[in-house]
Amino acid sequence: MSRWKTALGATVGLCATLAVVEAQQKTAGKAANLTPLDIIEIQQLAIRYAYGLDTAADEGHLYSDVFTPDGEFVSGIEIIKGREALARFGRRTRKPDVGISQFLMNQVVAPSPEGATGKQYLITVNAAGPTGAEFGTVGGHYEDAYVKTPGGWRFKRREFIQITSAPARGRGAAAQTAAPPAGR
Repeated sequence: MSRWKTALGATVGLCATLAVVEAQQKTAGKAANLTPLDIIEIQQLAIRYAYGLDTAADEGHLYSDVFTPDGEFVSGIEIIKGREALARFGRRTRKPDVGISQFLMNQVVAPSPEGATGKQYLITVNAAGPTGAEFGTVGGHYEDAYVKTPGGWRFKRREFIQITSAPARGRGAAAQTAAPPAGR
């Protein structure tokens, strides 16, 4: 009788293991669904990103802490990777008293096998100088890879894609490109 129970237990265990392996194989490479809370947390991540970049709060670590420890920001000019390099970048881009502000909008997020991906529009407004006489804008979008960590959602990678546009008819034929936000 004990051999029967041992054999039955082994068979049940083997079947359970095979069922789990089969389920994992079916979902391997497929994206998990994102919950409404996941979406809200990713949106808050993008808000903290802009605030950290505009303020250089906590010596640039408010900015760097929205990334994974090995996360990276690709500016179009350079790739900034790792917590301390991102903090230095966050300190470097602090806006002046009258100056640059990022406005992020129209974020879309989709599940991916690694966590989530997203895109978000950006416009940076620069009204510098004591009279605000220097005025400029930079536009484009971010392409993101997000991962869920024990501390919440973080950017694994954020890349800035700048809009390059031709001037209106009658105002010149060459395409114009403004400096990306990294060059502030």
